[in-house]
Amino acid sequence: MRAFTTIIGLTSILTICAVSLAVAGDIEHQYGIEFRGGYGLYMNNVDPDSYVEKFEGITATGYSQKEFTESTGALAGGISFLYKTEDYIGWSVGFNVFGTDSATATATNPDPALGDQYGRVYFQATELYFAAHYYWNIASRFNIHIGGGPAFYMASLDLEALGGADVQYGNSIYGAHGRSFGFKGSAGAELFLSDAISLKIAGGFRYAPIDRFKYFIEVQDSEDPNIDYKKGEIAYWPNTYDSFEVDLSGVFVEVGLRIYFDPVANWKSND
Repeated sequence: MRAFTTIIGLTSILTICAVSLAVAGDIEHQYGIEFRGGYGLYMNNVDPDSYVEKFEGITATGYSQKEFTESTGALAGGISFLYKTEDYIGWSVGFNVFGTDSATATATNPDPALGDQYGRVYFQATELYFAAHYYWNIASRFNIHIGGGPAFYMASLDLEALGGADVQYGNSIYGAHGRSFGFKGSAGAELFLSDAISLKIAGGFRYAPIDRFKYFIEVQDSEDPNIDYKKGEIAYWPNTYDSFEVDLSGVFVEVGLRIYFDPVANWKSND
């Protein structure tokens, strides 16, 4: 919560500073809002992939790993608020929600009576970012832009060992939460469909490692067995004190619809 409050405060301060830099006179497409969707690849998500690659159930009872699927990436959608202090300088505060991604494995046994065992890692995240952008106005209805800035990530994690595999891999973990600061940079193009509506296409890279997840378990009070309380625990690799990590870093593409408010552009007479 403290980290979340910090990023909100920093974003507010930076936004106020950006507003104070605005110069007198009309700036085309100064205020706007963007709705977008896209897809991001997770290019270095080592821990979830390693967990399922190494999953073999309880080896002492004859289980062997049958198949696994690695983490790949996720669809995302979000919204941004746009503001320009110059025709070629813009700022945005945005929020994205990432869909669920997973890595899964199945361990099988020659004896069908024993059934299969499963190892699964599920995770999803949200992204809050502040970015500065530089615009090249190629034509009155078309520009290209590049920019980036700090980002804050909040993620949830489920780590499951099912079918009896929990004996070796530990109890399943549900609802673990992690937070981390990172960075998001992008380059894109914007085509105006009307005076106030444009289509944006962009791609970029985000740096978003989350190296610590915390969850809560019910613990019985040592002095009064009728009282239970919640105790915070860190998600570790099975039988180690190496924290389980999720890395959302990677390339992404996105398509957005931008809507601008007054003042909007007055197209040049020779347009």
